[in-house]
Amino acid sequence: MCRGTEVCTVLGDDRSLWSKECPLPLPSFFHDALNSFKNSVIYLVDGNYQESLRSLAESNADSVGSFFIEHGQQSAYFRVQNRIDVDIANRLAKEINESPRLIPKIEEKVFIRDSYRCRYCGIRIIAKDVFKEFSRIVGSDIFSVQRENSKRNGLTLGLRGVADHVAPYASGGTTELDNLVTSCYSCNFGKAGYTLEQLGIDDPRLRIPISDEWLGLTEYLPLLRKMKDK
Repeated sequence: MCRGTEVCTVLGDDRSLWSKECPLPLPSFFHDALNSFKNSVIYLVDGNYQESLRSLAESNADSVGSFFIEHGQQSAYFRVQNRIDVDIANRLAKEINESPRLIPKIEEKVFIRDSYRCRYCGIRIIAKDVFKEFSRIVGSDIFSVQRENSKRNGLTLGLRGVADHVAPYASGGTTELDNLVTSCYSCNFGKAGYTLEQLGIDDPRLRIPISDEWLGLTEYLPLLRKMKDK
């Protein structure tokens, strides 16, 4: 746990060793968790409910959620110096930013352009509607998508994606395609309202997006939406 400490146990105290690509690299079990959830979705649409739940149980969701809460969303606190002065400047800039913070149609274009992969750490992300439909079918007691971090399934914290403002919205960055990249929750919350320079990371737009067949499991949405609640 890094809350209230001077050094992040994941980042360490040697700044020269910190990643230049993302606020905080994710552990390998995030990728394993994603594969387990993918299998769970496939089993579900194939009508194999028990195998779907078995695969879900193997996803290590609690560890994914805990890492996000205790480390992923905290990384900016350790990376940014002079946070008070930066936060004051950001609040003033945000007050005069007339751009809408998020536009669903633009966010979807960002995800498609980036092949549903975080442009910072590279992890594959899952569309929020997939989590929503999965929860509806299996029940919120098995897979919760509630807003409170402590009540929602950890996979929805570690593997969900969001369109991130490279030039922060908090400092006047606009909600346009050329200022947005796909980001996992850890990189988005870990970046917070700070600039790339303040965080000490490189511009993700300078790296060519990974182009593959990953679609954030959206290819299963039509079948999921036709399924009845359990």
